[in-house]
Amino acid sequence: MIDVLVVGAGSAGCVLADRLSSKGLSVCVVEAGPDLRSATTPASITGESFFDALAEPGLIHRDLEARRVDGQAPRPYLRGRGVGGSSAVNAMVGLWGEMDDYDSWERDFGCVGWGWRDVERCFRRIEVPLRRAEPEGPGSVAGSLVEACIMSGWALHRGPFPLAGIPADAGPAMLTRDANGRRVTAADAYLERARERGNVVVRTDVAVDRVVLEGDRAVGVLLVDGTEIGAREVVLCAGAIHSPTILLRSGIDRPGIGRGLQDHPSVPVTVGLQHERDPHSLAVSAITRFSSGRHDADLQLLPINHLGPDALGYGSISVALMKVSSRGSVRLNPNDPLAEPFVDFDLLSRDEDVESLTVGVGVLLELLESPSLASLARGFFVDDRGTALAEIADSPDSVRAWMREATGDYVHAAGTCAMGDPRSESTVVDSDARVIGVAGLRVCDASIFPSLPRANTHFPVMMAAEMVAGRW
Repeated sequence: MIDVLVVGAGSAGCVLADRLSSKGLSVCVVEAGPDLRSATTPASITGESFFDALAEPGLIHRDLEARRVDGQAPRPYLRGRGVGGSSAVNAMVGLWGEMDDYDSWERDFGCVGWGWRDVERCFRRIEVPLRRAEPEGPGSVAGSLVEACIMSGWALHRGPFPLAGIPADAGPAMLTRDANGRRVTAADAYLERARERGNVVVRTDVAVDRVVLEGDRAVGVLLVDGTEIGAREVVLCAGAIHSPTILLRSGIDRPGIGRGLQDHPSVPVTVGLQHERDPHSLAVSAITRFSSGRHDADLQLLPINHLGPDALGYGSISVALMKVSSRGSVRLNPNDPLAEPFVDFDLLSRDEDVESLTVGVGVLLELLESPSLASLARGFFVDDRGTALAEIADSPDSVRAWMREATGDYVHAAGTCAMGDPRSESTVVDSDARVIGVAGLRVCDASIFPSLPRANTHFPVMMAAEMVAGRW
């Protein structure tokens, strides 16, 4: 019988498959999407623009939708599908978060051994390379924004490390690319090596219906085609949308499953460019971090140099809130439990999130008046109807109304199988990522984060997998 069955070949699943198989355990990885091997990966995936990667057929969950803010209609939520998961289609930014993000997990939620002093060593173990993007000149959204920030006294971006009390930084982003500029996914760095071992099997294009239980023990999974795969231990690494969905379909009775859903809300200003950019060039090459005054490093500005081949002549700058208090949910579709679940982020449902994001918008409005950004743009817009930013910028009520209408996500879903003190009703997994009340079953992905770190989630997810593998 297989020692460990890993459900999902994304950022966490690839790390676990490698680390556990290196200990001599037999590992089977099952993945709902297609296979991607380093030698045959399409140019759209290895290339510079995540818009090209997202357009590659079969690599996102096409039917997955989510409601972001109360009053908005549900719309597609872009999660990676296939070997490599979202690491094959994301914007490649690498960040760790702030030290207190993890100290808070231990202090406030009871995640024993997950404080900064513990997780830092696992961040340093991550083998996906990070390379600094080349500085962009003033003819790009990234270069113009960074110039405006530096001229305003911001520090130069310090890479993936915590901002750690520095008021603000801006500069070229650290991206998950090799020395030749090719994207490196979690599968490239971990799963390719694991596959060379005789104790690893990878099965793709197979979706999991539920965990098979015998009493209070997991003994394998049932695929949607009716096939059963047995294992001594099952680890769900299907992400913060699909891991709780599998648990709910399995009938596991834990109140916190599917609750606590979080994402980083972001609101975009569209930049009409004076000069059209190559729609296949690097879309994201810089990052900024700063404070709302409520928490350190709780805001980001993300410049996007172009919006892909379907929106030539445009870029954008998004304001994102990185420390959030709003919570949403993932629920089964009662009419078809095997269909994509109902996903409701309920972003901006807490006043403090609205207030903090409003501060970020105000900072961006000031920066847009700088010579570098003013000369770059032929206009700044707040929607796809061509509404000029100036029409809402002078009215706080108009800004808030625009935020309610336009706020989206960072595609950083987390929190739906929260880790913490087993005595808490909201806790789903303990500090070893074991599902409480079910032997032989763990969850390891962003769903176990009790609160979102102030970072893009790719590196925190790999850190979590390194932590869990080390506790096996």
